[in-house]
Amino acid sequence: MALVRMVYKSVNEIVGNDDVGILLLVNEEGTRQLSMVCDKHMVYQFRLRLSKAEIVDKLLPEVLWQVVVRSLDMQFQVVINDLVDGQYKTLLYMPDILQAIPIRASDAILLAHFAKIPIFIEESLLLRQSVPYSEESVAVSVPVNVITTEMLKKALDKAISEENYEQASQLRDELQRRSKSESNT
Repeated sequence: MALVRMVYKSVNEIVGNDDVGILLLVNEEGTRQLSMVCDKHMVYQFRLRLSKAEIVDKLLPEVLWQVVVRSLDMQFQVVINDLVDGQYKTLLYMPDILQAIPIRASDAILLAHFAKIPIFIEESLLLRQSVPYSEESVAVSVPVNVITTEMLKKALDKAISEENYEQASQLRDELQRRSKSESNT
């Protein structure tokens, strides 16, 4: 499996939706971007750390990380290796002992950000899910297959009410694909 190193770039709220944010990762070359949906609580957690608030060093993730670092002489990596039903499958990988622990993608990116852990993504997944990156861009593209089913349903209702039938058709197709996938498992 070929891996590509990614770098946390930013976290943004979605205009008009207070419950959802977007994490933006960029490859090291700065040519491809990967957008990842997260909840408002994760946006808050990132903003708290980006503001360098004094309390951050006393928060549970940072304290537990200090315990891990002081107890173990090991390297860690975050590896994003799949996408299932709109959720990136992510591992906290320990190459020294060849073991991995599943972790929610947004939590893994937060941990990688404050603990300075490298982030990797499976190359074919990056090629499927990413778009070209431009430093000057003010918009962020989000592939429809990384949006939760609930968000897709709301977006479909909005597209229909705004008579945007092309977008509604794409959203409906994704919902049907997920429904078929769920019934096959």
